[in-house]
Amino acid sequence: MESERAKALAGSTPVPSAMNKFWNIIFLIAIITAGFIYRDTLRNVWSQTLANYFPCKTAISYSIGTFDTRFGISKADFLSVVKSAEDIWEKPVGKNLFEYKDTGNLKINLIYDIRQEATVNLKNLGTSVENTKSYYDSLKLQYESLNADYEKAKVLFESRVSAFETRKNAYETEVSKINRTGKANKETYTRLNVEKNYLNQEASELNVLQNSLNNKVVELNTMVKSLNNLASSLNLDVKKYNTIGQNLGEEFDEGLYKTGPDGQEIYIYQFENKSKLVRVLAHEFGHALGLEHLEDPKAIMYRLNNGYNEKLTSNDIKAVKELCGI
Repeated sequence: MESERAKALAGSTPVPSAMNKFWNIIFLIAIITAGFIYRDTLRNVWSQTLANYFPCKTAISYSIGTFDTRFGISKADFLSVVKSAEDIWEKPVGKNLFEYKDTGNLKINLIYDIRQEATVNLKNLGTSVENTKSYYDSLKLQYESLNADYEKAKVLFESRVSAFETRKNAYETEVSKINRTGKANKETYTRLNVEKNYLNQEASELNVLQNSLNNKVVELNTMVKSLNNLASSLNLDVKKYNTIGQNLGEEFDEGLYKTGPDGQEIYIYQFENKSKLVRVLAHEFGHALGLEHLEDPKAIMYRLNNGYNEKLTSNDIKAVKELCGI
């Protein structure tokens, strides 16, 4: 009786079928394929997780991503500057925090846009940024003079645009009426052709004026950025200037650090000279380590790139030592 019951129980044990084995193999292949496709994302997430929970334990590998040659700096010189920014953090704490690799996870991108274009335009005006009250006063006078010229040119431009639109609408209305009725004499055709040529010429001249105004806006906004930064750096009790036209943003960020599943990236948008480039790179390296902004205006991790020192302040050193557990 017991043996029969045992046989019955043994007979009821499920045996994997060929179909189950097939789906198990498919599932395993799917996992391997997904791992291969998303290997970079998984590697980035893993490395960032380690950095978050064990900061400074392994060096952050970096490489060059997008590199715009319009900045007028070679890759070799740029990497030399990056190394200087790296040393700013490593020497005071005696740790290898960063290292260059061709396939490094932290991509450093040099992006040329309106910010660097504005900086170049400011240099073309003969303006060299200095961190002094006398320079602030001099730049303020330049700004007020250029702004007055801009306002006059803007009024003239808007007046011409208004007159142009009025004549253009009248021309299009008359042409539309002729197209509907098919009635127009030779004198009317001649007059309309003259008007058409005038409108084309005026449109071309207005485009030139528009470009000129846009250039003035870029120059003015660059001065606004410098004036506001200087006022903050020098702790001046003065009004804050607002950007006009093409708004460049409140902070006019020279650099940006971003992190996510796709990896870590540093974007450099603007620098006036090598010293400023070293500082903005060092600042973004600090964010890559996990540091936040400091309230010390001379610190590398201050929110504005106002200083000239290429070394950590005592507040920077305290922050990075706390982060790294030193």
